[in-house]
Amino acid sequence: MIKIIDTKENSAKKNMQIDLELLNNLKDKSILHFYEFEKKSFTFGHFINIEKYINLNILNDFDIDFAKRPTGGGIVFHIWDIAFSFLMPRNHKSFFLDPLKNYEFVNNLTLNAIDEFLNKSFFLKEEIKNKNTILDNFCMAKPTKFDLIYKNKKILGAAQRRKKNGYLHQASICLVKPDIELLNKIIKEKEVVEGILNSSFAIFNNQNINENREKVKKNILNSFKNL
Repeated sequence: MIKIIDTKENSAKKNMQIDLELLNNLKDKSILHFYEFEKKSFTFGHFINIEKYINLNILNDFDIDFAKRPTGGGIVFHIWDIAFSFLMPRNHKSFFLDPLKNYEFVNNLTLNAIDEFLNKSFFLKEEIKNKNTILDNFCMAKPTKFDLIYKNKKILGAAQRRKKNGYLHQASICLVKPDIELLNKIIKEKEVVEGILNSSFAIFNNQNINENREKVKKNILNSFKNL
């Protein structure tokens, strides 16, 4: 049976530290980790140089926190999303050597958690042939082969890191529409802002972010609980 951990609100750095510690100490049980951010935040993949893309000098004006993730991938804003992590031990029957199968496995469980809010015309994007652009550095700005796509837009961003004992899967589900004014102020390139708005799909029309998070959180728990 899966182990459920809810660490509530913390700084972005603390949330990422907890995930890394869970991965380093992962043993025989899969883990579902729920967490929230005490401030408006963003996280970024291990190899991203955020100074190239974010106006760091004004983040304090908007009380925005940030931290590097222990996984890869681009910049993810934790303002209008729900973020959670899933850890799978290597000895689990549903652990795959092929990373793509691990992405598909977790994404399908996530689909089960959110399908009641959609019309089920979604699919897992398996391949992308677009050339590399600046949009690759922002998780919700451009669909990739690991993403859940709905009406040609991205619902879920995810990144994984695998070690000898298993893998850490970090996920972000877009709940409400991003704040375009805020994005325009903190992101250097307007092309990226347009990419985020054009490529991400919010699964709720209302802006009650806390209520929406609780709805999805409950469904995620039900979808993963029997692992």
